This record gives sequence, structure tokens and C-alpha cells, in this order.
Amino acid sequence: MLQTFEYIPRNGIYYAQAFALIDNMPEEQRLFFYSSDDDCTNFVSQCVWAAYGGWLPGFTEEIAAKNSQLILKNVRQVSGVWYGSKHHIGSNKWCRVEEFCAFVSSKNNSQGPNAHLVADGDFKSISPAIIRKGDVIQMVAKSYTPDRFGHSLYVTTEGAEWGDVHICCHTYNRLNAPMTVFSSFPEIYSRLRVLRFSSAVFNTNL
Repeated sequence: MLQTFEYIPRNGIYYAQAFALIDNMPEEQRLFFYSSDDDCTNFVSQCVWAAYGGWLPGFTEEIAAKNSQLILKNVRQVSGVWYGSKHHIGSNKWCRVEEFCAFVSSKNNSQGPNAHLVADGDFKSISPAIIRKGDVIQMVAKSYTPDRFGHSLYVTTEGAEWGDVHICCHTYNRLNAPMTVFSSFPEIYSRLRVLRFSSAVFNTNL
């Protein structure tokens, strides 16, 4: 049965802040596979998954076991399409920047995350004041993907200036870092876009 679930930014933020510095987390509390390279969108998908209610907050052995079962059962994921795993980095739509954006912003999906594009431009043309908690920011990083979007961030704090907007991300791992770590280098981070999520449909017959 298909059912609509609310997108709750505070749940995504709690997850993002808990798992941003994954190298410091004991192995038994890690729920997904984490890559030492190219892990940014894998991590952002996890935050979005948590915001839709896929994650039970907590770090006891019992809760970790329950969360592992939720992942195995594809709760708040889309079987065969948008999913993560403990054993590999997940589907392309889960772990790759462009594929993630195309999937979550598509109007043709019967189920899965539901996002719309809020802004697309550079650090001069986009006002940081439009960004909200729980948004996903994607950027072109000329140092490794000069011609396409190649990095994903999860917003944990909003504000009127770039220094007031904080994010969590992987590769490299950052916990509540100000966006000035990127906006101060427009020659490297030449373009960004902002995705905002809302209620979405998922299958509950799992």
C-alpha cells in the first residue's frame, strides 16, 4: 500500500549531525556502507531518508538492530531504485549527485523523495536567506568535477548570510560547517543549486 509521509527536517538534521563525523563512530553503530571517497550523496540520501521517518533516533544496540532491519526492508526507500545498504554504497539514484537530483525532482515518480528546485546560480546570484533547514545544496566543484555538479550538502542551520548557513556533509566530513568554507572560493565552487523536500509517497507493504 502506498502512503504519504511528511518530510521532517529536524529528523534529517539530527541524523546528519550524528553521522557527519562517521570516522569517529563505533562500527556497531554505523547503519550504512560509507565510502572513503565520493560519499557525499550517499550521506545526503541517508539524511533525506531519516527526515521521511526511515530512521529511529538512538544509539543503543537494540535501536541499531531495529534500524538495520528497517534498511533491509527498504522502509522509506524505493526498492530497486533509491536505496542504501550496509554492504555497498547503494543505487545510483541514492549515491550519485546528478542521478539523485534528477530522481527526487522528477514529477513522474509514483513514490520516493519529493523535491523541487529552489535556486540555481552562483554565490552572488543566490541569496542565502532563501535556504531552509533540511534543504540539500549541490555544487559544481571545479577541482574534481569542472563541468557538472559533483558535491552534495545537507543544511542544518539557516540564516541571512552565508556564514550563518551551516551544513553537514561527507567527503570531506564536516559537522555544522558554515557555507563560507565554500562561498569564499567561488573560483572553485562556481555554481550551486538548492533542493527543497516536501511530503512524499512510499510503499508500506514491505
